[in-house]
Amino acid sequence: MKKILIYTVGALLVVGNYGCKKFLNQVPDDRLTFDQMYQKKATVEQALANVYSTIPDQDQDRSPSALGNIGPWTAASDEADYTLPNFSENVNTGAWDATSGSVNYHWQNFYRGIQAASSFMANVTKCTDCNLGGIDIVNRYYNEARALRAIYYYYLVRQYGPVVLLGNDPIASDAPLAAISKPRNSMDECIDYIVSELDAVSTKLPATPQAAEDYGHITSSVADAYKIKALLTAARPLFNGNTDYANLKNQDGKQLINQTYSVAKWTRLATAAKAFLNNVNYANYALYSVTSTPTGLQNNSFNRAFIATRDVFLNGWNSEIIFGRGGDVTLYQYSLAPNHAGASGGDKGGSFLSPSQQLVDAYFTANGLPIENDPSYSAIGTSAYQAPDPNDQGAARSISNMYVNREPRFYASITYSGRKWINTSSNIITSFEFNGNAGKGGIPNNDYTKTGYTSRKHLTVAGWTSGRTIFTMIRLAEIYLDYIEALQESNPSDPDILVYLNRIRTRAGIPAYGTGGLPIPTDMKDAIRRERRVELAFELDRYFYTREWKIAETTDTQIKGLNISQNGTGFFTPVVTENRVFQKKHYLWPIPSNEIQKVPVLVQNTGW
Repeated sequence: MKKILIYTVGALLVVGNYGCKKFLNQVPDDRLTFDQMYQKKATVEQALANVYSTIPDQDQDRSPSALGNIGPWTAASDEADYTLPNFSENVNTGAWDATSGSVNYHWQNFYRGIQAASSFMANVTKCTDCNLGGIDIVNRYYNEARALRAIYYYYLVRQYGPVVLLGNDPIASDAPLAAISKPRNSMDECIDYIVSELDAVSTKLPATPQAAEDYGHITSSVADAYKIKALLTAARPLFNGNTDYANLKNQDGKQLINQTYSVAKWTRLATAAKAFLNNVNYANYALYSVTSTPTGLQNNSFNRAFIATRDVFLNGWNSEIIFGRGGDVTLYQYSLAPNHAGASGGDKGGSFLSPSQQLVDAYFTANGLPIENDPSYSAIGTSAYQAPDPNDQGAARSISNMYVNREPRFYASITYSGRKWINTSSNIITSFEFNGNAGKGGIPNNDYTKTGYTSRKHLTVAGWTSGRTIFTMIRLAEIYLDYIEALQESNPSDPDILVYLNRIRTRAGIPAYGTGGLPIPTDMKDAIRRERRVELAFELDRYFYTREWKIAETTDTQIKGLNISQNGTGFFTPVVTENRVFQKKHYLWPIPSNEIQKVPVLVQNTGW
């Protein structure tokens, strides 16, 4: 197994120029001055780890907070709901504004990360032993920090829209307010800066990890992948000629979001994505696949697709993973495991992450068709059927027809009533019916699914207590989807659209479009969106996708699920489990009110 670098914040006690000079005349042996921190490779690497620590941590998804610098992206989208209360409930009910703490911590954390990166870049050359052995570590670490700074700006703009570009030099801790009182840059300026910075580092970093200790570091492929993500955000309708923001201007009248639609933004994205896919230095990236199945599971294409789409997230740094974040995953996995009565250890979790019926219905049938287009699909009644679980072959049982003959990604992602539990050492058959072994009726607290489902994606096959290597942040399938979306908007006749769309479908174990497969969709834009929805489910994509496409007013108004207060047929009747509030102002987060009070030249986002 490949060794990875797990970033933690070094416990450095730093006394810098900003400290009280009268406090001590000398530095204790167990403390470092600011200059000393950058003299040795060991402490330089701790300082770099501090820069990396701002990267969002999906393990904290169930309780978004400053701790993991993560937002309510999963449960504030139409993918799912969380039984465990968190800030997503505020977002979904409209009970949040510019004074909310969660609005503030994202803004502050990413700007702290930006400042930490600039400070690191300004001081890393002081290292006296970094380049011993003939390897230019100083230059490499400098460019990793430079890339991270650009990445943190990307995270800011996709959440808040146009932000303030601080410049390349670190801001002194005692800088006067006038020196940091800057108005917002335009969205185009922000994207151009992010792209130019990532382009600058791309040629100065290793293309891909060269050694075991490189995994988790920024490489040129990671920088190029984030450039593609930034260009995608810029090209989509939210920021590409959106007249809803006609009045979003600085106090001097400067327009912050361009009011003229530009197809060139899609072309720019397509060019960047194609350059990534054609880069010979990235040739080792490939969609994850398997040639065989575990013992007991028939080795056919459907079952291989199931194992591949399940294990791409479990098999560490595999061929598809471009960037990932190391660290603990047990909090997240606990949210996925049903609260099975009488079970223990990894078999008994919190049932917190509850996929919506909308997402369940979005997965294709085994025939590669949307459920509404496949005459063989039925949502009524039951059938004897066997899911492709290696620990459950030869024991077909009666399950709802909603779950019969669905695509492999469905079985890799959703735990439903009548499904064998994922732990190969367990004999549990999960039931979310009211009186089922994971049903609401037998659970005295909130540890039950709200929708009658739990998520299975990202979960190890030994249950939630078993760790895994990383959380995947960017993988090759996402680059494929970004590329074909850009082509569809800029050059819809390009044959690459079908080539890369069908690669995803083929790996997913469903028929390709075109020759020898299904007819080519008449609405290719819709087909691409459908594919993205299921391929990237639970990868923190859907929240931003619906907003950047300006469809959240339609998609984010309610969550549907099963009737968890019923048994039998009554349970399997879809109902509205939550009505939600979404207003036009919610497409962007507000600028924190305390930031505007401190810097009055900042203008607030529209509607806030």
